[in-house]
Amino acid sequence: MKRVFYDDNCPFCIKVVNMLKKMDKKNQYTFSSLNGTKAKTLFAGNYGFLRKKKSIVFLEGKRVWVRANAVLRLFWLTKTRWKYLGALFVIPGFLINPFYRLGALLIRH
Repeated sequence: MKRVFYDDNCPFCIKVVNMLKKMDKKNQYTFSSLNGTKAKTLFAGNYGFLRKKKSIVFLEGKRVWVRANAVLRLFWLTKTRWKYLGALFVIPGFLINPFYRLGALLIRH
């Protein structure tokens, strides 16, 4: 099963995850908080940086997608109308994450 971790104190992250849950008709994904015990165990040591605030982390096999790339990859995999936006997951994070951060700043509740 594919895992999605998110900051449950981030309104933007919660909105995106709720949207993804609605799109996940086949229940392919498990959604968990970055503050939960599973995330703390999984992202210990050198991987602690993945538990940053206002983040969404998607584990797909051995691939790790973070922030905007995680959201866009999930959109791509849902096979909904959002997949066209999801095609942007190929853009490097340093170029697309500023838009993610802006969304997280603007959506506060």
